[in-house]
Amino acid sequence: MSPTPNDMYIKLQNNLYASPITNILLPHYKNSQQFTQVDRACIQDEWQENQSLNVTNTFSDETYRIVFSDAQKTFNWIQVPQDYGNPEILMIVSSNSDNFARRNVIRKTWMNAEKNKIIGEKQQMKVIFLVGVDARNEAKNTVILREAEVFGDMIVVDLEDTYVNLTWKSISLLLYGHTKTPPSVKLIGKIDEDVIFYPDQLSNLIKDGTINMTSSSIYGEKWEAGVPVHHKDERSKWWVICRMKVRSTELFRYIPKTSYKCRVFPSYLSGPFYLVTRKAAERITVSTKHRKFISVEDVFISGLLAGDVGVEKKSLPHLYMVDEATTDREKFEILAWHTLKNDKQFVESWENMRLTRCAGCQRTTRYFRGSRSQVAEEINQ
Repeated sequence: MSPTPNDMYIKLQNNLYASPITNILLPHYKNSQQFTQVDRACIQDEWQENQSLNVTNTFSDETYRIVFSDAQKTFNWIQVPQDYGNPEILMIVSSNSDNFARRNVIRKTWMNAEKNKIIGEKQQMKVIFLVGVDARNEAKNTVILREAEVFGDMIVVDLEDTYVNLTWKSISLLLYGHTKTPPSVKLIGKIDEDVIFYPDQLSNLIKDGTINMTSSSIYGEKWEAGVPVHHKDERSKWWVICRMKVRSTELFRYIPKTSYKCRVFPSYLSGPFYLVTRKAAERITVSTKHRKFISVEDVFISGLLAGDVGVEKKSLPHLYMVDEATTDREKFEILAWHTLKNDKQFVESWENMRLTRCAGCQRTTRYFRGSRSQVAEEINQ
């Protein structure tokens, strides 16, 4: 059984995996407060009727519009994959436009049909990338569109890839998942490109009923209601340090009181990895017009919007959404691990865990032969 968020906090507190950001991570796990009827009433009071606004929707093959109560934007599907087959599961990787190398690493590891039966042999899962581009950078966009054309596995939209745009991007992901895919798709996965993932581990979770693809549910690492809100000028240093480490950018995870006045969040799922049934995705995207825009994507989508429309929030086992929560040499089973590893470390850890932890994984494959010296070759192929 995988550890809960509280178990992870205890592990971090005991300094089992020391790192430069461990002490900053502790408050994120520890500071939850009691969730009261007053808090519930506050969250409900933030909801707005807004009958005059249209709902978030795809208008044509090329255009879609996302509608919040205080902000509306129109975007374009610049390029989309053409060949889908009839998968039941669509995993969409939220990828930064600059990260071609990481996309190639993913293509050769957990996206590789020869190494993941659910993708190759069973053809039950399709994996694609969602990349946003800035219309002002024509040279860069040409490179992105060429990559999309060559690999055929990318959604490209005219949405600049920034932290504050994550909510727009994730709503785009869910909208695409239920409006532009074949009816066979029943489960839509949102996964960040810094998450190590084992697709074949989903098979048993679906078979034993842990994941019900016909329900209206969202699955992931669940945080219970009561996580405190950092309002403007109450900056969360966890996000300062973590985001600086990832992209050398100083960013803050806070919400202006004008957008959300309540003191705590409802229950929600961690943003790096969650699975949404098609029914739930439809309900969530339709509900956006009833809330003011919030840039904290995971809380907004899996917490507030999902709660507004009665989507069930369910925990999945074997998820590790903090780098220090596990290592590639632990004995825990693993479904997904959010990590700060570079490309070489990502490949090495994925292969190590695949060969030692993943039930039923093969030790010999076409691309990986067990030698660490060949990891660089794997990345550069």
